[in-house]
Amino acid sequence: MLKFIIIGLFEWLWCLSNLIVKPRRLSYQKGFDREVRTGRIDPALYESWKKKAFTLRSDYGYPISCEFIYKGKKKIAILCHGIGCAKYTSIKYAEMFLRLGFSVLIYDHRNHGNSGRAHTSMGYYERYDLKKLVDWCCQKFGPDCKIVTHGESMGAATVLMHLGIDRRVSCAIADCGYSDLKQLLRHLLKQFYHLPSFLIPVESLLTYLRAGFWYREVSPIKAVSGSDIPVLFIHGKRDNMVPASMSRQMYDSKRKNKAIFLVAGARHAESICKDRKKYEQVVKGFLEKCLVTPSP
Repeated sequence: MLKFIIIGLFEWLWCLSNLIVKPRRLSYQKGFDREVRTGRIDPALYESWKKKAFTLRSDYGYPISCEFIYKGKKKIAILCHGIGCAKYTSIKYAEMFLRLGFSVLIYDHRNHGNSGRAHTSMGYYERYDLKKLVDWCCQKFGPDCKIVTHGESMGAATVLMHLGIDRRVSCAIADCGYSDLKQLLRHLLKQFYHLPSFLIPVESLLTYLRAGFWYREVSPIKAVSGSDIPVLFIHGKRDNMVPASMSRQMYDSKRKNKAIFLVAGARHAESICKDRKKYEQVVKGFLEKCLVTPSP
C-alpha cells in the first residue's frame, strides 16, 4: 500500500512540475487562427508587412524561430510572448511599434511555436535566447542601433531577467509580468488549485533535477532592482493570474528610470485590447523620453 501511495504522490508532483517545464501549447496555426477570430490580428495588414522569417541557433543547441518585420535600421523592438503561446501573440504589439517607427523582431520561445523543444524555464533560460536576438540585431544593424524589449507575462519576466545579463537595450516594457516565480506559484496554488505552498520546495527540487534551475533563481524583481535601464511596467488591475501588485512591487524596488501604467478593467494580458489608444500613448511617451538623443 505504501508503495502505491509513494508512486501516486510522485506522479502527482511530476504533473505539477509539467505545468512549468512542459506547459500545454496550441499548434502554431490554431493559435494564429484564434488571434484572427478574436480580432487581435488583422491578417490582411499582417500580410502587407515586409518581413523575413529566419532561424537562430540557441546557445543550448535548439533552433529559435524568428520573424523580422522591416521599418527602419536604427530602432528595433524585440517582442516576447507568454507561456503556452507563440510569436503570433506578439503581432498585436508589432502593429503599435511599426506605427511608432520601429522595425520589429518576434520569435518563439524554446518549447513553443516553431522553435526547438527544451524545457520551459519561465525566463531563466529564455533570457539567454533573448540575448542571442540582441546579438543578431547588433551584428546586422550595428552596435549603435536602439533596441527596445517588450514582453507579455512570461515574456515580461524574460525581458526583465535579461536586464541582469545584458546592458545593450535602451529600455524595456514589461506587460503583466511576475516579480518572483516562487511568489507566483504560491498565488496560483491557492487561487486555482487550493493546494498548500509547502509543495513548492519539493516541486523546485524536481524541476531542478529535470531542467536544471531552481524556482528561487527566477526572480525578475532582483534583476530590476539592480538595473538602471528604464522600465515601463504595465498591468491590468483585474488580473487574477499574475496580480497587479507584482508590477507595483517591481516598480517600487527600482530606484530610478521607471514608469507604471495600470489598466482599469483589464485581466491577464488584456491591457492593450482594453484600451489600445491609451496603451500606445503611454508607450510612445515612455519611448520618446528614453530614446531622446542628448544635445552635444
